[in-house]
Amino acid sequence: MSARAIISAAYRSGIVPEHLYGKTQHKTLQARLSEEILYNRRHAFFYRTEPGVFFLTEFMSDPMIPQKFKTPFPARRRTRDLLNEPSLALSTRYATSERFSQFHTWHELVEDAERHDAIKYVDPKATSPEFTIIWSFSLVRRAGSVLSYRIGRYRDDRDQFANHRTIGFPGIVGFTNNSLFSDGDYGAAEGALDALLTDLDLSSRAFAGEGQVELPASTDIVTLDQGERRPIILLIMQWNCPDWFEPTTRRLSLNDVCWFDLSTRINNMDDFEPWSRAALECIRKQQ
Repeated sequence: MSARAIISAAYRSGIVPEHLYGKTQHKTLQARLSEEILYNRRHAFFYRTEPGVFFLTEFMSDPMIPQKFKTPFPARRRTRDLLNEPSLALSTRYATSERFSQFHTWHELVEDAERHDAIKYVDPKATSPEFTIIWSFSLVRRAGSVLSYRIGRYRDDRDQFANHRTIGFPGIVGFTNNSLFSDGDYGAAEGALDALLTDLDLSSRAFAGEGQVELPASTDIVTLDQGERRPIILLIMQWNCPDWFEPTTRRLSLNDVCWFDLSTRINNMDDFEPWSRAALECIRKQQ
């Protein structure tokens, strides 16, 4: 049922709470259902059978339910949809200076940028050239391999990215990621983990009994020159996935998923998008 149909059925059944009001209650409900699915993934009480249509998870195993309603529709996370909250940014002048190139660890860079008043939160959709957004780019590692997939145009329609292979999951260092437990990194690790769990269709409930979920670790910071435009600042991070994780399910909604052996010679580097090429170069230097 759509959110509008769920609201109508609730009114007919007399189960709508008295405090619920407004002309667009169906939009509020759809937003809440989407949040439930986003944060709890396969452990959520609802799932989508198609865009904007929801079903109760508890009936997925009911033999009387047609199979077409038992296949969850995965909501893909678009790169442009990430820019929805104040995001951490560096002064463009600082990011293009020789001083920036001296740092390869995130904590050292943050401390120095703070001393020079070169880091702050900005509106990611603003066009001011004075500050440049910091992107996290998280790699999923398993021993000597890294998870790789091909980018569809729905996910990123930029020519340099669409239909190219990638080894990372992009994210921003958002204002809400920073907390008392962020250890001075502005919540970069927490934000990167949230992006990974969303794209890999995992939730914290999936790690029950394993203790605290391991956070991604920052391994390098690079800038990608875009000519006359502002540079791209990449905080490259790596996450060691649990042994039981295997990306073979359709739920991931990722194209051509595979484990890429980092010891293998890459014959066609142009098949990878620019951010992955930068990350692979960093890995090569570390080996």
